[in-house]
Amino acid sequence: MIVDHNKKKLRDVALGKTSAELQEQLAKIPGRENVKLVTLDLSDSYKSFVKGFFPNAEIIADRFHVQRLMNPILHNARMEITGDKRKNPVRFLLSKNRSNLQHYERSALDTWLNHHEKINEIYQFKEALVRFYRTRGIKPAEIYFQKLIDQLALTENPHLKTFRRTLIRWRNEILNFFKYRLTNARVEGFNNVAKVIKRRAYGFRSFENYKLRLLNACS
Repeated sequence: MIVDHNKKKLRDVALGKTSAELQEQLAKIPGRENVKLVTLDLSDSYKSFVKGFFPNAEIIADRFHVQRLMNPILHNARMEITGDKRKNPVRFLLSKNRSNLQHYERSALDTWLNHHEKINEIYQFKEALVRFYRTRGIKPAEIYFQKLIDQLALTENPHLKTFRRTLIRWRNEILNFFKYRLTNARVEGFNNVAKVIKRRAYGFRSFENYKLRLLNACS
């Protein structure tokens, strides 16, 4: 989806993920050189496309997609301990930001984490990432980011090592959030509309018909 943040409207829709596929379908969009900022999730193919398609734009990695990287790491570590128990209270406590927990909830969670060193390490990095996004200003954010990278360098957890490599690869795009405070929220909103339209129609055989329906609904 190509969304105009200023006009708050859906501009175009393309099918595919590779840079070549997207460029072919969206080549008709005028004024690409005037685009200054682009928000996107952590897709290397999308980043490659944006760099070629919007040559003067700075890329902002969506903060919610960055934070979401920790969810499967934390979830899988918990599953090793508690199994697939969706109503397990620990699942709820781990998923919430620590600042949103009541005192007794934090106390209970800390007691549990003290008995499980592996998941405790993951949880602490998850909370460190939350605090990172509460930073104000690009310079403090750069300092905090480097500190986080240095701390992750000491871990033996292979999933956290992968997470660190992702952060390093997307460093500039992640830090751009602190310059412009722009997220992918509007795009996600249009994505939700698209899912509702597709569900109500019980799917579309023709992508072009689906695209026209979306553009009409989101214009």
